[in-house]
Amino acid sequence: MIRRVLISVILTIAPCVLHAQVSLDDYCESVLAYSHELQDAEFAKQGAREREIVARKGYLPILSLARELNIEARKPDEGRRWNWLTQLDVSQPIFRGGEVRATAKRAELAFDISEYEAGATEFLVRYTAEVAYWSLSRAEGYYEAIAQYVAIVESLRDVVAERYDAGYISKSDLLQVASRLSDARYQLSEAEQKRDIALHNFNLLRGVEPTSKVVLAESIFNSVALPVRESVDSVILRHPDYNSSELSAMRAFWGIRAERARYLPKIEVGAYALLQPNMPHVRGGTRLDGGFMLSFSSPIYHFSERRHAVAAARSDYLREVNATLAVVDRITLEESDTWTNLCATRDRVATAQRNLSIAEENLSISTYSYREGLASILDVLQAQLSWLQIYTNTLSAQYDYAVAVSAYDYVTCR
Repeated sequence: MIRRVLISVILTIAPCVLHAQVSLDDYCESVLAYSHELQDAEFAKQGAREREIVARKGYLPILSLARELNIEARKPDEGRRWNWLTQLDVSQPIFRGGEVRATAKRAELAFDISEYEAGATEFLVRYTAEVAYWSLSRAEGYYEAIAQYVAIVESLRDVVAERYDAGYISKSDLLQVASRLSDARYQLSEAEQKRDIALHNFNLLRGVEPTSKVVLAESIFNSVALPVRESVDSVILRHPDYNSSELSAMRAFWGIRAERARYLPKIEVGAYALLQPNMPHVRGGTRLDGGFMLSFSSPIYHFSERRHAVAAARSDYLREVNATLAVVDRITLEESDTWTNLCATRDRVATAQRNLSIAEENLSISTYSYREGLASILDVLQAQLSWLQIYTNTLSAQYDYAVAVSAYDYVTCR
């Protein structure tokens, strides 16, 4: 009987093979290509790169042009009441207390941080895609299980109808099976709804029409090998969150240098050219002047402002250092938890598969015994329920294990 049921299920889903199969790797790549989160991360990297270039321009001279028009309220005794001035300046910073270097270094570190953050986003998007893939696989598996369950109950109904027509059983058995069949079809409708919702999420993540049909090349029932556990130290050293946190602490350190530089002497050199009318300003006649400039400035005292500003920047640095230590603890905990979950789910898969074999055998024996008049209808119905429950548990165990593997890869950044 079970062989006939399996054949009917295969014939039911056979038209789906006409669609192109989608492997897990191909699906992840399509999700990565469409991901809005990754696009945002790329824009953030571009912005950080441009700000780094701007910060490095602080080493270069500045060329500026200014034009000025003055109109006096009272007409002077000689010349016009208005005059103008055109000034061209070239200035080059010589020393700013290290402010330019600190600003450029902070911008460079900000770009490096954005790269690690983009990497972390990519790992998260890939993990999300894998979960969506396995969720659709589970939803399809559950739908096929309920469809098989409906076929099993329908087959039992035919047997019960034959025995009822032959006068071997009462109508009570027939009514019980009819009630069970109605409930099975109700569950099939729910399973179809869950499958469609999982399909919508699967397609939207890769930017495809939600209702587009798809055939998965891989299933949660495929044997996924247990990954090799890695040392926590190696995981931490390559983890984007740890590297980003370390660079954030370094950036805060250069923030101390930048804050201190605001209160150090500054030296600049420059040259200027002036074009203006002769004074008094009459029609015609302009003159060109120019010169060189050496500028020195230094704050002397501002009620301990420098000390407090540097202390505040140092506090920000210490907070970033402490945040890095917290990231190390979090990665260590996540690696331990995901590995424990991985091993536990793998054990549950083995147990569920053994139970499923027993339930299938029990269902076959119960159905045969009922056909031969050696068992009651309640025994068969109970065997069907037991088979469905254990089959569902097996699906959940397989799904949990597949997601656990994806989670461990995500936490260890593989």
